[in-house]
Amino acid sequence: MKIYTLCILAFAALMSYLFAALPAAPESSEGLPAYKVMVLGFDGLDPEFLETLISQGKLPHFERLLREGAYAPCLTFKPTKSVVIWTSIATGKRMEKHGIVDWMLLTGDRREKVLATGNVRRTEAMWNIASSAGRDVQIVNWWATWPAEPVRGEMVSNHYPKAKGNTLDEVTYPPELVAELEPYSSIEREIVRQQIANAGIPVYAPEVAESTFRPSDNFRREFRASAGHFVEDLLVEWVAHHLLETRGQRDLFGIIFRNADIFSHFLWRFIDRRTAERVFRLLMVDKVPLTPELETTMNQAYARVLESVYVHEDRRLGRLLERAGPETVVIVVSDHGFQFRPYGFYHYGLDAGGGTLAPPGVIFLWGEPIRRGARLRTPTVFDVTPTVLYLLGLPVGEDMDGRVLTEAIVPKVLAERNIAWVATHDTGTRGGEPRPSPIDDDILEELQRLGYVR
Repeated sequence: MKIYTLCILAFAALMSYLFAALPAAPESSEGLPAYKVMVLGFDGLDPEFLETLISQGKLPHFERLLREGAYAPCLTFKPTKSVVIWTSIATGKRMEKHGIVDWMLLTGDRREKVLATGNVRRTEAMWNIASSAGRDVQIVNWWATWPAEPVRGEMVSNHYPKAKGNTLDEVTYPPELVAELEPYSSIEREIVRQQIANAGIPVYAPEVAESTFRPSDNFRREFRASAGHFVEDLLVEWVAHHLLETRGQRDLFGIIFRNADIFSHFLWRFIDRRTAERVFRLLMVDKVPLTPELETTMNQAYARVLESVYVHEDRRLGRLLERAGPETVVIVVSDHGFQFRPYGFYHYGLDAGGGTLAPPGVIFLWGEPIRRGARLRTPTVFDVTPTVLYLLGLPVGEDMDGRVLTEAIVPKVLAERNIAWVATHDTGTRGGEPRPSPIDDDILEELQRLGYVR
């Protein structure tokens, strides 16, 4: 244990030396103390399910954010493809500006499609802006961060949790961090099954799958693969706590967890059979139009099914809140929610004319400068980065498509700290072709199971 501690101290000393020449952090552009920011992403977290379970007293940590901070459903956009939306969250810009417009992008010669990778992004993300301004950052499992980018701190790319057993370069920055994280890369299968069972989340078995409402082949594949996704989120959380424990909390910390999205795509088959059959018969056999009452019935039934998943994520949130220092603002955000339509729950909805809809996600702000119990005014996914920059004491880009969520911030802070602006943070040096990786086939198969790619 002493040797391990000495190694960590030596590593920390080395990193301090390497960054000694960079600007000291952190004061705002007006010389005022800046806040630290933690951006906690929960992919697919739905406002209706969340609010239902909060009202029932099932999610104490989310309830604390609601009571002590600012909240509203978060407007998103079509297409509700995570890699696109999370890149907009990280840049404050629409997909036409940042360049990641789909899960798969054409290569330069336009002969094939390759999964979108971070080097395609044409604009600066919040971690690039913060690093350039002398702020330290930690980014873990953010969509489209492979190959890992040089930052002032650490980046563990979204390919890291999937690279188990594969030789894959550039999964972390600095590159040597991957060796330090090696002890977390293998988890015994039985431990995983036990953790899922302890959480109360259904564990795959053929007899369990066949007992659900009208199981399909794709449902069986999703259910069978869910333990692997659960493992990846466990690994992501362990890595995050390792970085926070060994490096301390950086000025900007960002992370994405995917459990809520993964399980929400298929657990609706576990809705009470009598309720599911009755609504199915009305909609699919009797051809009764979907009414708000039927939609409410299904939403309430699905909230009961998803309770174990949301409780698990609430506990995860609680563990990270314990890591947040007193000078920290925590932002919790999701990229989209789910909507019931005949027949099932999907990450996109349909309007009366058959057009697609983008079900909203959620956004919370919590911390010392945040107004207690504030209701945000139609926040969007584009507002996250401008708000993060303001709290870090950095200027907001005039070319960003979002705004600073000033209604969340106490008047005293707003009076002392004006919003600073800069024309753009972009230098025109970013952008390139998507890069194939050895794990692309695994990722593509997963996206097809979830209905994101056909």
